[in-house]
Amino acid sequence: MSQKMNIVSKLHQPFVVDRITGDDWNRGPLVVEMDTTEACNLACPGCISEDLVSNATSFSDERLFEIGKEMYEIGVKAVVLIGGGEPLAHPKIGKFMEYLGEHDIHIGITTNGYFIPRYLETIANRASWTRVSMDAATQETFDKLRPSKDGKSKFDAIVKGMRDLAKIKKGKLGFSYLIRTEADGFGITSNIHEIYDAALLARDIGCDYFEVKPSYAYAGGRPHALVVHSKERMNEAKKQVEKLKDLDTDSFKVITAINLEDSLNCVQTYQNKDYHFCPAAHLRTLICPSGVYVCPYWRGKTPYRIGDAKTQSLEDIWHSEKRKNIMNQLDPAIKCNFHCLRNETNKEVIRIQKTNGEGIDIIPEYDRFF
Repeated sequence: MSQKMNIVSKLHQPFVVDRITGDDWNRGPLVVEMDTTEACNLACPGCISEDLVSNATSFSDERLFEIGKEMYEIGVKAVVLIGGGEPLAHPKIGKFMEYLGEHDIHIGITTNGYFIPRYLETIANRASWTRVSMDAATQETFDKLRPSKDGKSKFDAIVKGMRDLAKIKKGKLGFSYLIRTEADGFGITSNIHEIYDAALLARDIGCDYFEVKPSYAYAGGRPHALVVHSKERMNEAKKQVEKLKDLDTDSFKVITAINLEDSLNCVQTYQNKDYHFCPAAHLRTLICPSGVYVCPYWRGKTPYRIGDAKTQSLEDIWHSEKRKNIMNQLDPAIKCNFHCLRNETNKEVIRIQKTNGEGIDIIPEYDRFF
């Protein structure tokens, strides 16, 4: 059977519970999502970071390693290399990953996959997981949804890089499939017909899991609302997703996103949050060349920019009056009227704090990417 993404259970690990229930639980982030660069070699229609990518900037080599040291000193346990741009496009990303690994900071990578061969050994040895955004099973569909800026298809090269990584990796390798249809706009055509074939390709490559998820867009005043696709398209998608269950085994997992079912049923649901501060933003943060933000949902949004990692240390940013004021104004019940992946996480953190951790079933540490 396929399984839904579950990150709430990760909060019950000792290092997380200790931080949540401690006297100084906000002394620094435990997890950092990081854009090493805002440059990207692809030109995907409807890119949510198009404004940043079009004015791409990167951390200097020197500053990148300084940030790595600062994350270690402040107690960061895991870093997700993400974008923004393409994180593996930074010329020193290989050495940066080596530094993080040597200092027991776990590494997760979300990538378009093209630069995997450049850092194959490092990724294989250092990454806890690598998730490649593919959204297609064939070159034809891939080139429509994930075209290259140089006009040359990257599909075959990416698949080969994934195969090579699958042979030697120590961590997990995932194949990410974002459902797209004409309702997404930007001239996008449907990729629904390739969902099952993409899962077969993922299994053949040697991936550990295949993740299928719905698309989001700015709608109704919400920056991260589910796209409502046609019933005809979603009925087709339901058939494809249903077939995925037959592929789920102990060695190959099919993962469905939390809101996939609502998307398949063409339901425009909203998260009504009844809490008034965001615990997740005290435990995690987003570092980009353009600024440090409270979370990825507010990437590039000036009111939620808590500092500048190019000119300020992470410690100074974290304990600044600016961050304090922004966090005091960050009322999820009012400001975050969109689908947030950390909604259930926030509810559980608040529950743990109220009970001071009593009655929590502590589990051994297994995954720092809560």
